[in-house]
Amino acid sequence: MFSFYICIFAAICFWIYFLWSRRRFYKLMFKVPGPKGVPLLGIVPEYVINKLNMNLRTKYMDTYGSTILVWLGLMPAILSRDPSIAEDVFTSSQCVDKNPRTTQPLVNILGNGILTLEEPKWNERRKQMNVSFKHNVLLSFFPIFNSETSNLVTVLDTFVGQGGKNVMYHLFRWSFRTALQTTMGTEVQQEESFKNDAIVKPLQSLLLLTILNVLIPLRQNKIISKIWGLEKQKTEVLSKVHSLLDKIIEGKIQQKNELDSSMNLVVDQVIELQRKGQIDFNDMRSECFNMVLAAFETTALTVNHALIFLAMFSKYQDTVFQELQEVFPTAGEFEVGYEDMQKLVYLDRVLNETLRLIPPIPLVPRQVKDDIRLSNGVLVPKGLVIGIDIFNVHRNKDHWGPDADRFNPDHFLPDNVRERHPYAFIPFSKGKRNCIGWRYALMSSKIALAKILRNYKVSTSFHYGDLVFVDNIGMKLRKSPLLDFQRRN
Repeated sequence: MFSFYICIFAAICFWIYFLWSRRRFYKLMFKVPGPKGVPLLGIVPEYVINKLNMNLRTKYMDTYGSTILVWLGLMPAILSRDPSIAEDVFTSSQCVDKNPRTTQPLVNILGNGILTLEEPKWNERRKQMNVSFKHNVLLSFFPIFNSETSNLVTVLDTFVGQGGKNVMYHLFRWSFRTALQTTMGTEVQQEESFKNDAIVKPLQSLLLLTILNVLIPLRQNKIISKIWGLEKQKTEVLSKVHSLLDKIIEGKIQQKNELDSSMNLVVDQVIELQRKGQIDFNDMRSECFNMVLAAFETTALTVNHALIFLAMFSKYQDTVFQELQEVFPTAGEFEVGYEDMQKLVYLDRVLNETLRLIPPIPLVPRQVKDDIRLSNGVLVPKGLVIGIDIFNVHRNKDHWGPDADRFNPDHFLPDNVRERHPYAFIPFSKGKRNCIGWRYALMSSKIALAKILRNYKVSTSFHYGDLVFVDNIGMKLRKSPLLDFQRRN
C-alpha cells in the first residue's frame, strides 16, 4: 500500500512539474483568444469531423479575431491571418525553421534538402542553390516549358467535344516532366521510366503518403507503419524514384568528369558540393528530389485552379483570350518568349487572383527559436509554433474588402496593389525563407495558361459557391470540377 501512495505522489509531482514547465504557454490563453476544444485533444476532433475543411479556421478567426490560440492535442499554437503578424514572423531571425511535425514526415521520404533543413544548414544550402534560379538560368528553361506545354495541349485536344474531363493527371504529368528536366537536365528524356511516365503515379502515391503522415503523426511510427503495410508501400515507391534519380546523377557525374560542363541546374550544384566533400550521394539525391517534388504538384494545381476559375467566370476568360489574341494572332502551335510574357498583363492578374484564393501552401507553421514579441504586443515563448494562415490572410476582409471571397482579377490593378499591406498577398511566403522557385512557378504556369487558353475555351457546370477548400500540404479542392474544352480560332 505504501508503494501505491508513493506512486500516486510521484505522479502528482510529475503532473505539477509538467504544468509548471508549460506555464508560459498557459499564460497566453489570457492574452490570445481562441477555441479550447476538448481536453487532451484540443480542436483536432472538430477538425477531423469537418474533414479538414479550411472554413473551420475561417470560422474561428471570425469569432475570436485575426490572431488566435488553438490547442492541437496538448500543444498550443498561434494562428494568424493578420498581414502585420505575417511580417513579424517571416522577417524574424527567430522564426526561420519550420515546424518539425511538418518537416519530419518529409525527411522520412525526401531526405534532407532545402525543404526540410534547419538553420544554420538551411541558410548555407539556400545560398548554394540560389544560382540555379537566377534569371538567365530560368530563361534557359523556356524551350522545356514550351515543349512540354505543347505536349500537354496535344493531349487536351483529344478532349474537345468529349464533355467534362478531369485533367489533373495530365497536368501532374506535364508538371513532373518539366520539373524533372529543369532540375536534372534534358538527358532524362532518354530514360524509359520518363518516356512511358511510369514514375508519375508512384510519385502521386508518395505525395499522398507524405500528406497522411503529416496529418496523422501516429502513421510515422515504424511498427504501426509496418502493420498497416505502409512501410512496404513507401519502400517500393521510393525504390522506383531513387533508381531514376541515381541513374541520372551518376551519368551527370561521369559527364562532368569528361566534359566539365557548366554549373546551372540543381543537379550540377549538388555534384559540385559532393566534389568538395560538403554532402554525400544520399544528400545529392535528396536535394534533387526536394526540388522536383516542390515544383511539380503545386504548379499543376495552380494551373488547374486557374482554368477552373476562368471556366466559371467566362467574362474574365474572354478578356484573357482577347489579350492572348493580340500577342499570338494565330492559334495552334506557337512559342512563348520572355518578351511575350511581359505583354500578358491581364493574365498576370488572373494568375495572382488564383494564387490569392487558392495559395499553393495554405498554412506555413514556423517554430519559435527564442522569445519574440509580435507587433500586437503579445510575447510568444520559445518552443511555440506560429502558423501563418495564408489562405485566410488572402481572404482577410480588412485588407481585401467585402468581396474578398470572390474571384476578381481587378484586385491586382496597380492602384489596388499599392494601397494594400505588403504582406497581404504572400502565395510563396515571404522574407528570408520564401519559396526559392517562385519565379520559376510563375513562368511555367503562365506559359501553360497562355497556350491552353489561346487554343481552347474552357467551361464547367460546377458553381463557384459549391467549391470546398481542404487543408493540405498543397492546397486542394474536396471535389475538382470537370472541364469542357472547345477549340478557339
